[in-house]
This record gives sequence, C-alpha cells and structure tokens, in this order.
Amino acid sequence: MAQNFFDRLRDYYLDVAKVLRGEAAAASIFANTSDIGLAREKVYLEFLKQHAPSKCNVFLGGFLFDDEGAESKQIDIIVTTDTTPKFDFHNQDGSGKSFSPVEGTLGIASIKSSLDKDQLFDALAGIASIPPTKSLDGRLSLGVQITGYDDWPYKIVYSSDGLKGATILEHLKTYYDQHPEIPISRRPNIIHVAGKYVIVRAMKGMKINKPGMEEITPEIGTFAYLDRDADLQAILWVLHSLQQKASHSAEISYNYLHYMKKIHGL
Repeated sequence: MAQNFFDRLRDYYLDVAKVLRGEAAAASIFANTSDIGLAREKVYLEFLKQHAPSKCNVFLGGFLFDDEGAESKQIDIIVTTDTTPKFDFHNQDGSGKSFSPVEGTLGIASIKSSLDKDQLFDALAGIASIPPTKSLDGRLSLGVQITGYDDWPYKIVYSSDGLKGATILEHLKTYYDQHPEIPISRRPNIIHVAGKYVIVRAMKGMKINKPGMEEITPEIGTFAYLDRDADLQAILWVLHSLQQKASHSAEISYNYLHYMKKIHGL
C-alpha cells in the first residue's frame, strides 16, 4: 500500500525542523541557503520565503512605522503583503536591512540564539514597540468582515535554544506584571524554541489538546505551553497564520498617498 501523503508531508516538515535546529545541511531543504553555518535569522528567513504564500514578501527587517512617523524597535524579519511599498535601497543583495509601514505588514519575527531572560525581555520590548494598526472602518471589501486586525502583524519569537518552557512562562508573567500597559495585541503570538517547546498566546476559539487530558479552552491572552511535536506545531501555526493574513489582506484597502504628503510637510 502506498504511503499516505500526509505521512510524507509530516516527514517533510520534520526535515524542515531539522534545518531550523541546525541538524541538517540547509541546502537539503532551502535551495538558496548552502552554508550550514549561516546566522539563524537567515535560516529562518529562508524557511519563511520558501513556505509562506506568494503574496508574502519576506526580508530582513529594520523597523516598522505608522502614519504619524512612530517607529518600532529593531525587527529581525518582516513579512508584508504584496501591495505594500518596499524600501530596499540598502538591501539590494538581500542581506541588508529594510523597513516597512505597519499597515500591510503580515508578520514579524524576533530571532534569538539562546532564549534566556534578557533575550526574552528584549524580544518582548521590541514587539511592544510596534505601532498600532488603524481601524478597518471603510477599508474592507463589501460584505467582508475581519476580526482581530488590531493584533496584526503576527508576532513570532524564535530561538534555536533556550531555558525550560516553565521558566520562560514565569519570565513572561514577570514582564507583563511589570508592564500591564502593554496591550495583548502587542504581545507575541508564538514563542518557538527549536526541538524543545512552543508557547502560544490564546486567541478566540483556540483549543488545546494534550495527551491524557481533556481538551481545554485557555483564557484569551494567556500563554499555553506545548512540548509534544513542538517544531511541527510551531511550523504549522506560523504558516497557517501567515496564510490567513495574506488572504485577508487582499480584502483591505491600503492607501499610502499620505506618506507623500508627510514627506512634503503637508
């Protein structure tokens, strides 16, 4: 009997996870990456480039900005929809830095080599600094509804190593106890420590299944820890979320004319 396709697809994603963990030559999965010693952010960049929908532009980041000129802190990787202006003058070979308006940005990733308390807090501060998105009132295709736009872009923290999941959860609680002013929409959607665990922020309708336990519905905004098939779950969550946002972005009217006016001081 032929092997079920989804068994092979699972194996494919597990091979991708090996590359992210540095356990396989990157060239075996990502055609544009042949050096196993490349920086982790470039490996994660290639993973997104090779697997996110074609509507997504994926590039090394710099910062996000809003209509008023507010800027975020340093962003490692930025994912935008295909109609968002590019600012790649200093990124012509793909290895430099760029920036993007928050309107039209689908996802961002903060990449850490080893997730300890300091590295986590740095990532959380960077995510908290992302300017808010505007209201969708009058900007959607007729009859279309999109919920949770204030939570855009999708916010990823990825590390190839790190502290135990329970310890990271404690540090998350400490950070947000100290910074209650940070809205839930400017907290990470997912924290992935390769080969160990994934921590997801609970969204409306999310259910968690754990072996030997009943299905649970975590409180919205809280963080849930998963260590079973962590790499596989993280990869699928990220790609699913980017695909959803890429699809929804086609129904949103983006207008960047006001940037020209701002540049001219109008």
